[in-house]
Amino acid sequence: MKNLALTSLILALVLGCRNSFSTRMTADYFPLKRGNEWLFDVKGDNNYQITIEVKDIGATHGDSLFLVDVGGEVYQFERKSGTVKRIRELFTTYEGERIDFGIVYEPYLLLPPIEGENWEKEFKLSSIYREEILVKDFRISVDSVIHTSIVVNSENYENVYRLKRTVVEDNDSTIEYEWFAPNIGLIKKEIPADSVVWELISFKLNE
Repeated sequence: MKNLALTSLILALVLGCRNSFSTRMTADYFPLKRGNEWLFDVKGDNNYQITIEVKDIGATHGDSLFLVDVGGEVYQFERKSGTVKRIRELFTTYEGERIDFGIVYEPYLLLPPIEGENWEKEFKLSSIYREEILVKDFRISVDSVIHTSIVVNSENYENVYRLKRTVVEDNDSTIEYEWFAPNIGLIKKEIPADSVVWELISFKLNE
């Protein structure tokens, strides 16, 4: 009887690990299809709801481009095999005028996620304004990738990956924590400095 119980325990552990691995390898942690929608509760100084929706899809050099509307603000993502990059247009305002530094491709998410991985990218750009050289520093760092489970709005999510994302732009630094669930995408986000928490209420994914 003891041997049977021990065998059952070992099988459960093995199958549990296998299922976790299989989920990580086959699931989509950042599903981007036209019409996909996520609704979040945003809690902070002001409580409100925000919708994320995939608006449009294009392609360049064989890579897929996605326009994602986040509460009325549109972001552009490039998806390749194994990575999602956010396309940013960097600029600053100097003496009342907008100074552009160009477009950068921020490594936003590696797919599939792996516990303990980390990545970073640094951009040093410059522009000339009235014969004066202006410099722009921009750095992305992602670490503390943790495989976990989490309860969000009374829903229990398994095989979730939590990321700590640090964005440094010139002298400003922002830290965000993000949780991604398999075949759902972003389910929670925290911005500690602003005491802001996003929590998923509902989602709709197109086949």
